[in-house]
Amino acid sequence: MKVKIFTEVTTFIPDELAKEYNIDFVEFSLLIDGKSYKEKSEINREEFINTMNEMDPYPTSSMANPNEYLEAFQKAENEGYEEILYIGITTNLSQSQNSAKIASKQIKKAKVTIYDSEIMGACQGILALSAAHLFQKGKSMDEVIKHLDSIKEITYGAGLSSSFEVLFKTGRVKKGVAISAISTIMRLKPMYEFNYEKGITSLGGGRGYKGAIKILIENFLEKTDENLDYILIMGDVINPDLMKKVEAEIKKIRKIKETFYWPVTAMAAHTLGKGCVVAVIGPSWEVEL
Repeated sequence: MKVKIFTEVTTFIPDELAKEYNIDFVEFSLLIDGKSYKEKSEINREEFINTMNEMDPYPTSSMANPNEYLEAFQKAENEGYEEILYIGITTNLSQSQNSAKIASKQIKKAKVTIYDSEIMGACQGILALSAAHLFQKGKSMDEVIKHLDSIKEITYGAGLSSSFEVLFKTGRVKKGVAISAISTIMRLKPMYEFNYEKGITSLGGGRGYKGAIKILIENFLEKTDENLDYILIMGDVINPDLMKKVEAEIKKIRKIKETFYWPVTAMAAHTLGKGCVVAVIGPSWEVEL
């Protein structure tokens, strides 16, 4: 069975891994100065991250439309793929899955499966790579979907941003806890998590990065299993020193077999803010549970 996997760039999956596992991306767009740019192929990530805070108006984002999904699916179909698996970003953040479903109805030769990851970022990336690994080993679509359902429960991601103003700027991060005006005045450092029920949600703030990291680690303790071996995926937006501090604290509380450093994409940086740090722990995509 010849299977093609599609997902979003916001999975953070590095190009070399995407190539190794035959994963293709459907790109979202950013509107900058009235012009739309594809988040990966038309935007220089480093340049965008360095200048986005000075952009006025602040860029807005948009999902791919049905025609873009159709173009991607048709290309795979024409290349002889018998099945297509699209692993979509949570509907709490985007309605892109609806666009993919509309496009899939026009694909006649290949069977298209739309899978709701219910999450985003590197959590979603682990799902996509796990699926690709299983397909390479000859697993069926049903077996792959069953595996993805099982690893959702043991994959968790969270991180830090530089300020509440930055974190809530796009409106995509939900205020999961009460955020008072004094939080901004006291310059508390905000935390967020990738939440299966709400998308990206705030975890409140800590006194300075030291206090915020302490609370962040408490969340990792609560929402992960001390008996499991994990991989750790780290990313930052021009804040490598803070990233290393978070990484070190996570390694104190959980068994981390391997650490990966994935670039936070332009779209995710736009949402989480300059200075953010992302941490995700989950099962290795090369392990079958």
